[in-house]
Amino acid sequence: MSTFETDILVIGAGPAGSAAARTASRLGCKVVLVDRHRFPRDKVCGDALIPDAIDALEKLGLKQRVLAEARPLRSIRIYAPNGRCVELQAEMGCLPRSRLDELMRAGAELAGATFLAPYRAVRAVEVDGAVAGAVLEPHDAGEPVTVRARFTLLATGAAAGPLEQFGVCERKAASAIAARMYVRVPERVAQEHDELCISYDRHVCPGYGWLFPGPGGVFNVGVGYFNDTPARPPTTNVRHLFERFVQTFAPARALLAVAQPLTDVRGAPLRTSLAGARLGRPGLLVIGEAAGLTYSFSGEGIGKAIASGIIAGEIVADALPEKQAAVSAANAYASRIRSEFAERFRAYKIAQRWLAHPAVLGLLARRASAGGYAREQLQALLTETTDPRELFSVAGLLKACVL
Repeated sequence: MSTFETDILVIGAGPAGSAAARTASRLGCKVVLVDRHRFPRDKVCGDALIPDAIDALEKLGLKQRVLAEARPLRSIRIYAPNGRCVELQAEMGCLPRSRLDELMRAGAELAGATFLAPYRAVRAVEVDGAVAGAVLEPHDAGEPVTVRARFTLLATGAAAGPLEQFGVCERKAASAIAARMYVRVPERVAQEHDELCISYDRHVCPGYGWLFPGPGGVFNVGVGYFNDTPARPPTTNVRHLFERFVQTFAPARALLAVAQPLTDVRGAPLRTSLAGARLGRPGLLVIGEAAGLTYSFSGEGIGKAIASGIIAGEIVADALPEKQAAVSAANAYASRIRSEFAERFRAYKIAQRWLAHPAVLGLLARRASAGGYAREQLQALLTETTDPRELFSVAGLLKACVL
């Protein structure tokens, strides 16, 4: 078994891992970025780049590179169970995750990171109770490799296995389940859809379906539901829920009537609400969806994944000169993540509970269509310039009824 050393080992080359690798490399660190798949590779996701993702990409220096390939969008249309919709404006885009992740991985390599694939981490290397790297096993023929590192960053998504291997798993079960397929439509049809579309369809609640237009006339059509609510969807088989959504939501039915399927329906778990895993332990930082950095009420996680990767990359780069930084860096990262995101994630959890009730969704759509307070609050939620509890409370909903 061969062994080599690096400053930072990043396991998982999705948005969080690549953001961390690029950030740390730009700050002068020696970084090894590992993924279990060769790139480009597929990833079940909605593909939407909403304002927080755009802002994070700009901070990372990759905004223009990504948006040059994404389909630019200026609005999001949200449908209530009663069919009423409200349209909100912001700079957004849509790009398949296979391409986004490839651009971000390449951005990490351009900054100086070394990329290894396909390798999966099979166990942590530990020294005096601290994580000091990992043993990596190739997917094809070959011998395992041991990478020793001052810091290890875990960016392995929703899977519980890697979290268990590194001693940070607090809950195996997923917070939510999502499924999507890609279809291609004629250009004239694609041009008629210039917005992200989310439907809180009564046949899906407590969940949602989506129609997201990407480049080249390709649409991402999907559905998701939450495990962490008292209410339950009509079926917990996500493929059946997908079929129900595309049959009952008129825009989805019309789109698929003229669409050519490009993929099968594929499902995947989600970790949400900043829950289910410890944020770190000595020598180890947990980033992106592995840390539950996906919003519970919308399933959006790309922006927060990138943001967590940037934070982690900055913290470990700053800590490298210290001799005994394994504990302090993990604590600093956990403190920063909780400070920046914990209150907002709790607030969105409250919003998710309210949105499980079709009557509440119908009320908000009706009031937002008329303008006033409800529309202002929903617009501010999209751009993350308000606390969700401002609207999603008894007082907030009463205010929405009269203003």
